[in-house]
Amino acid sequence: MLASVCAAGGLLVVSAPTAQAADDYPWAGQGRCPIVPQEPIEEPTPTPAQTPTQTPAPSAPTPSPAPDRSPNPSAQATTSPTPGEPGEETATIVEPPPPPPPVLDPVTGHLYDPRGPKPTCARRVWSIDGSIGDPWGFVLRNCTSFVAWRLQERNRMAGFSNHFGGEHWGNAENWDDVARRLGYRVDSVPAIGAVAQSDAGRVGHVAWVSAIGRGTVTIEEYNHATPGGYGVRTVPVGEFRYLHLDDVAPSPFVGSDRPVVSVPDGLGESWTARVDDGGTLRVARPGRPARVVGPRAAFSPLAAPALALDRRGRPWVGATTRDGRVLAGTLRGPRFALRPVATAAATSSPALALARTGRPVLAAISPAGTLVTRRLTEQRRWSRSERVGRPGSWATHAAPVLGTDRSGRTWLVAVTRAGGTFAQSLERGRLARLRGDAASITSTPALSTSGDGTTYLHQVTAAGRLVVRTLDGRRWGRATTIEGDWSPYASPAVGSAAGRLHVAAVSGAGAVLVRAAVPGEQSRLPRRARASTGDPTRSPGLVTRSNAGLFVVADRGRTATARLLTRPAQAVFGRTAPTRAGFTP
Repeated sequence: MLASVCAAGGLLVVSAPTAQAADDYPWAGQGRCPIVPQEPIEEPTPTPAQTPTQTPAPSAPTPSPAPDRSPNPSAQATTSPTPGEPGEETATIVEPPPPPPPVLDPVTGHLYDPRGPKPTCARRVWSIDGSIGDPWGFVLRNCTSFVAWRLQERNRMAGFSNHFGGEHWGNAENWDDVARRLGYRVDSVPAIGAVAQSDAGRVGHVAWVSAIGRGTVTIEEYNHATPGGYGVRTVPVGEFRYLHLDDVAPSPFVGSDRPVVSVPDGLGESWTARVDDGGTLRVARPGRPARVVGPRAAFSPLAAPALALDRRGRPWVGATTRDGRVLAGTLRGPRFALRPVATAAATSSPALALARTGRPVLAAISPAGTLVTRRLTEQRRWSRSERVGRPGSWATHAAPVLGTDRSGRTWLVAVTRAGGTFAQSLERGRLARLRGDAASITSTPALSTSGDGTTYLHQVTAAGRLVVRTLDGRRWGRATTIEGDWSPYASPAVGSAAGRLHVAAVSGAGAVLVRAAVPGEQSRLPRRARASTGDPTRSPGLVTRSNAGLFVVADRGRTATARLLTRPAQAVFGRTAPTRAGFTP
């Protein structure tokens, strides 16, 4: 069966679109539709024009005319004016102009007289050579047919059709339900190449996402404002839900950002760093207000900074600028001295950690998707870039992760564009793929070590599962699931409280949830943090202070919010213990 016509009544046109792709739908302007019967155009009848004649003056007698030898005397009488008597009028026949040639209407596919109204489709169904269906089982020049064409042409879904996955997709209003049954993600976060779907109208509407702005989405569609025709609109994101069948690229506004990153200093306190929505980098030492580091408004608000402490307790910070440079450095006197050391996508954070030598190592993913590492040498210069894996193969909306295990080895973990998770020991080891489901390419993993020296890797899969792996020697174990429905657009954060690791992550509905980071352990912390924002794309942060407790930080922008999750016994009984997260929001 062919899918019925998709209507789009009730959808709001918000603003004029920006420049988008042309209408390359193969049946644009082709086919004929049944038209509403119209009254025939009445041809005008000839009307005689009355012309007055002057009474001739008396003159000499006129000779008699020669006899008429024409075979049709009556025809001659109608084409020649007949002189009347003096004082009478003569009648002249005015012939109407010939009718204009018919014009083809590109919408209905019918020829029509340009003097009359354009034909109107009785139903929004077009046929070509008697067939109303496209090769994929949808109705020609309707929204479902156009989106099926886009999915094959742009998304490379060669097998998509009306019976894709063994399901009947049918009218546009059914597409979200079918996608869910087949295991595809359907949510409120757009992506380039996602299917925008709505139940509005008689049978719903679908369109193809071509661009994304701040709170807006630009769609390409058919059969909405123009019956059977192409259109481009820019509307608020909330006008549609989004089917992620095989996205071309994630939203450019989803990155590896986080409201705060923190590093314990070994004395029970934490250094913190953050980039606000204005692009200003701020770093705070324990118990001190945050200070601006580097040029104001120069850093990408879509990528969190990286922070590490060397063996002397000096902080090293790295951050991605808006133009794709990675600036890194440490304190020189009272100020940070930053210098460019790498390039990175504006949506990807750099990673910093201490190597076994005690000097920092940095990892970054370029805008083209190439992963490189650099080390600080004994001469206090950064080494040449060392490429990891294939060029252009790494996800640019998730950040690489660096960390050390109990043996002091430095581990690098990163996610590819296809969702593969790879890990490598930088001292001596080969890049190895970790077994398990495809990872989210918009969520950064978390690498942490518990008090007993066990190293864990937490990450969110493309299907929205939060999984954890354990490092055993040089091998990573199988992924174990932490119960819950998790957002694939946000990154988990791991922190220690009362000697146990806890993970804070965002649910599919945008709530910040706290769970025991180790499977099988129970957490006594509140399972839902009051700092929730309701936005599934905003990652939380955790700040640990031994004399104050564990704080979860949510929101982003110029005013982050920190909520106390738990306080140690000495903080509860010592009334002078501080209760702040250790940084200025």
